[in-house]
Amino acid sequence: MFKQILTGSYIFVFLLASNLSAHAQVPKPTSPSASPSTSPSASPSSQPQVPTTPQTTQTNVSPQELQKFATSLKQLLVIEQGANQQIVQIIGQSGLTQPRFLEIYKAQRSPSEKPTKAITPQEKQQFDKAFTSLRSIQQEANTKMQQVLQKEGLNPESFNKIEAAVRQDPGLQQKVREMIKS
Repeated sequence: MFKQILTGSYIFVFLLASNLSAHAQVPKPTSPSASPSTSPSASPSSQPQVPTTPQTTQTNVSPQELQKFATSLKQLLVIEQGANQQIVQIIGQSGLTQPRFLEIYKAQRSPSEKPTKAITPQEKQQFDKAFTSLRSIQQEANTKMQQVLQKEGLNPESFNKIEAAVRQDPGLQQKVREMIKS
């Protein structure tokens, strides 16, 4: 089950990232390798460790901004978890395994990514049908994520700035984790 949801999370991230880069919409708040969506009952305390990356610019984040960020992040993680569950279900119903679906997806996104075995016409049809459904889930999740940010008084740019500050400051990471738990 963990592996299925993790694979679903990777696919969600690929879909979300491809759409975000094209449309500059709401960003994915966590790294794909540290997805919190490991089980349907994942608790807020399972917030992923955000890697610390040294950067030259330090962004000051007010307590109010940090609270808005934490509140938004908590809601965004719930949206992501729900989308991941739908993704796992759709891929399961497609007739393709999750690893094969992901392999076909990567091959279509990048011509240099060759699948281990040729894609059959039936697999292509199964993939296309599932992918259409996944795009719909992704668009719905994007809309919900934008609504969350708007409701919390954040725009994608301010969310990204706060996220960057949190990524580089272990103290802010701890504060966000505590805010999410409460």
